[in-house]
Amino acid sequence: MCFIQTVVSQQGIQRLNSSPQHQTKTFGTARSRLYPHAREGDIAHHHSLLTKAVSCPLHVQRTMGHFAHASFQQPPARPGLAHWRGPKAQDPAAAWNEHVELADEVRKCRRPEKGDPTFGLLVLAVLAAILCFLIPGERLEGQELPQRITSEAIKSDLQTALPVPALRGCCGEPMEFRWLFLGSSEKAVAGQPFRTVLVARDSKGRQARPAACDALRVGVDLSGKAHLSGAFLPLSWRLGQLEFHIENELAEVVEAEVRIESPDPEADVLLHTSQIHFTSGPLHSFAIRLELADQSATSPATRGSWPLRQEVCVTVMTKDQFGNPTPLNSSGGFILRTSAQRNTLEMRPTSGILDMSSTGEAQVFLTALRPGPVEIWVEAAEARSSSQSQNQLRNSTLRSLSFTDPESLGEAHGSPSSFLAAVRSKATTQDIQWQGKADEVRDAFLHAWRGYERHAWGSDELQPISRVGRNSFGGLGLTILDSLSTLWLMGLDREFEKGVKFVKDDLDFDNADSDVSVFELTIRGLGGLLGAHTLSNKKILLERAQELGNRLLPAFQTPSRIPWPTVNLARGTSKKSTQPVILSEAGSLQVEFRSLTARTGDTRFQKAADKAFQAVQSVGIRGILPVFLSPPGMRKVQAVASKFAFGALADSYYEYLLKQWLQQPSDKNFKELFLEVMDSLPTIRPSPSSVKDAEQRGTVVHYKLIEVLSDGSVDWKMDHLSCFTPGLIALGLMEVPQHDLVKKDRNATWWRLAEGITASCFELWASTSTGLAPEFSKVSSKAPHKFVEAGAFADGSHCSFQISQAGSDGRHSFLRPETAESLFYLYRLTGDEKYRHWGSKLFQAILDHAKVPHGFSSVRDVKAIPTSKMDEMQTFVMAETFKYLFLLFSPAAAFDMNHFFLNTEGHPLKRHEL
Repeated sequence: MCFIQTVVSQQGIQRLNSSPQHQTKTFGTARSRLYPHAREGDIAHHHSLLTKAVSCPLHVQRTMGHFAHASFQQPPARPGLAHWRGPKAQDPAAAWNEHVELADEVRKCRRPEKGDPTFGLLVLAVLAAILCFLIPGERLEGQELPQRITSEAIKSDLQTALPVPALRGCCGEPMEFRWLFLGSSEKAVAGQPFRTVLVARDSKGRQARPAACDALRVGVDLSGKAHLSGAFLPLSWRLGQLEFHIENELAEVVEAEVRIESPDPEADVLLHTSQIHFTSGPLHSFAIRLELADQSATSPATRGSWPLRQEVCVTVMTKDQFGNPTPLNSSGGFILRTSAQRNTLEMRPTSGILDMSSTGEAQVFLTALRPGPVEIWVEAAEARSSSQSQNQLRNSTLRSLSFTDPESLGEAHGSPSSFLAAVRSKATTQDIQWQGKADEVRDAFLHAWRGYERHAWGSDELQPISRVGRNSFGGLGLTILDSLSTLWLMGLDREFEKGVKFVKDDLDFDNADSDVSVFELTIRGLGGLLGAHTLSNKKILLERAQELGNRLLPAFQTPSRIPWPTVNLARGTSKKSTQPVILSEAGSLQVEFRSLTARTGDTRFQKAADKAFQAVQSVGIRGILPVFLSPPGMRKVQAVASKFAFGALADSYYEYLLKQWLQQPSDKNFKELFLEVMDSLPTIRPSPSSVKDAEQRGTVVHYKLIEVLSDGSVDWKMDHLSCFTPGLIALGLMEVPQHDLVKKDRNATWWRLAEGITASCFELWASTSTGLAPEFSKVSSKAPHKFVEAGAFADGSHCSFQISQAGSDGRHSFLRPETAESLFYLYRLTGDEKYRHWGSKLFQAILDHAKVPHGFSSVRDVKAIPTSKMDEMQTFVMAETFKYLFLLFSPAAAFDMNHFFLNTEGHPLKRHEL
């Protein structure tokens, strides 16, 4: 049989658009997916050609769903049901004539040849169609055809649930429609197709006549983000039914509006609205939200830091793959775990079991009783979970928190003096015994400060003998910048405020018209400004730090991304250098630039420092590196055949491996690099018999740090600069997780090294006539490897490798801070009073042999009394040496190691800042 193709008339579209009762809400997103080929011109063009067209079975075309934008009637008050007033009453004779004409057209469509058996069947089919219209009840005259859409859900499978065509008789015109949900309810799952079917039925409940269904135009509008599956587009009737697959990625209630339009231009539109409840999909991931339980707390959390003794609400949310909340099937399936030690953290509920609500959320409350870092993560409660899946779950949910005492933070106090008063209010009985010594160190610092203030204010350094200033770093007043954090910690209000006023009004980078070390400006100048900002939270200090950082950035524009060694701050230029890169200069810029990014949000600083660090790692050597790398102008960074050392030219590179991890604990790469370095730390140990004898006597074995030359031979020499090492090891013992320390016997090995090298460093001081340590000393190659003579590095910089005018025997002293630094860390680690006693002897030697009327000077020969003074006072004497001694004799609250760490110049920076 031939099929009738019907196109909606332009007149009908106009009537629909102009109807006073129209539906104003449209869902454009779904419409565009439903009718991807529809254009207004298509409909107008088809109307201009024909309203009814006859085609043969071999040339069947069905135009479904080509809607112009039309307005539709609102459904009546009864929810989910709309009435189609149907095609207007037609004249029965006209209807009969129309069908007769169609039968004629069918016969013309194909004239069967003589003897064709299909001809008789075709005639019978046409006669059966005509009889359908003569049966009483199938033709209603003078009244509207009541039509409706009903909605229901069916549980059976699609193949058996839907009505099948009648086996005998003839189907009638579509009289009602059933909107079937092929599931147990009107609920769907995000990410999975939800099957629905529209079934057309005649007045006797049979499958409606397919040809009449093809003439209907059906559309579906969907709210929200829902859409029809592309696999079922374009829409087409099949045996009186139309299947839709509805998809959505959101868990939401979707309004599905079904519209059926008659070919009769005067007919109204049949509407039906159903709600489909899309629920979330299967569990895919977790999310964690942290906030203070008491939002009105007077001590709000700062970035990465949470106050002690205040409840922190940890909200764990389960999500599907699209981010919808996904409730667990049963409570108790997952647990919140923490790395906190016993009696340091309270948890509510104590079990940590995540009791998920219907919205897919569970809350656990944490209260820290002691300061320090804590890691939290989600773990499956089921014992049968594999270790691999547990590790994946832990890694995906791991969060780091740092708990601090708000009262111990410098920024919680309005002035240095109020900070110092709060610190001393927490002194223990032992601390009180050492307060007098701390005051002596404070007085010594003030002596040096007043000499500088009186004779060299605004200059980089004081020459204490000639009582004039000198500019070694561009004339930035570097002594001021390097001393600000010490002034705050010592409680010196007037001096601190005067230094801040200099930074605000007089610090002028345009005057620094000379080539200055990028490394020294970073650790002393930038580090000094950031350290003072850490303690005081004064905005001007950060603003000037950012300005200095901007002026340092041009030095990083090199092919290798390792900065040029010097920069002219006034001109914004750097001189190209063909000299090898010093390891400590390339690898000791990171914590300052990364801290600057954390505080300003300007990512340029961290990116520049990280690229320099990655360039160093690109040499491919793990553990201890040679002290020289290829020049910055070479794109491919290579190691240069040179010595391996832990002192001059290398020291702070190894220090910043650990401290970058403290700054950003989530980046475990820094910690792993530090562990590899510590595992290969070059040490010279006494012979086994000496070790055994020392253990039997209960004495400390003195370890020395020496240098290994490029050819593998040993240079029996120990730098004073390498005396920072035991302090670094002690910090590692306090911070590295126990599961890392138990490997390779690190706990015991590191402790022996920290204790033994500290003893050697104190020996370096105590073994001279003045009690001052030389710049370096030769070491005996025979056990027990005692110091045999002193030697020197020259100009006071951290990385200098020029020979001093004082001679190559190294007997001079710059009053370096490394031994005092390690005494501070060893005392914090152990609480052993001997380290305070050793520090007292260091300080007394400085007072006795380095103090001059207007400050403290370097000493030319530590073995000669009276000492010969050098006309210089290095800025690190005030930034580090006096600071570490003051902190050594002060209560632990003077420096909160759970909140701060110190850069290589002794300036406090924030932990967990990134």
